[in-house]
Amino acid sequence: MGSKNLNIARLSEKVADIRQSLAVLQEYAGREEGVFLNNPEAVRSARYAFIVMIEAALSISNHLCARLLREAPQSYAESFLRLGDSGYLQEDLAGRLARMAAFRNLLVHGYGKVDDRLMLKIMREDLRDLELFLTAIHQAVDRE
Repeated sequence: MGSKNLNIARLSEKVADIRQSLAVLQEYAGREEGVFLNNPEAVRSARYAFIVMIEAALSISNHLCARLLREAPQSYAESFLRLGDSGYLQEDLAGRLARMAAFRNLLVHGYGKVDDRLMLKIMREDLRDLELFLTAIHQAVDRE
């Protein structure tokens, strides 16, 4: 692992950010749809948790691309795809995470109105992808 110069402290910090955000999103996902959607503070909090979570995953992905692959991806989505191409992530998971990067852009830059009902659906059905990402990252670090 030393030869690759992975910054374990940085990776650990980002993993903690993902876990904290997942906990917030999972709590909101357990609420009734109307209760969540009619609470502007909860919706804003969930959006922010998504941003923190996705930014942390992107930071990890970019770090691994730089240190393990010696590459600088041209986009956020590409960082996940490169890890998939290189076998550090399953390719189908890499594709889903790349789409998550697009969701981050929507949240951060407001390219369109965020569909809060769709966001809740993602919270209920797709957060497992981040758990799979964390498992894959742990395995990649252990290998190196």
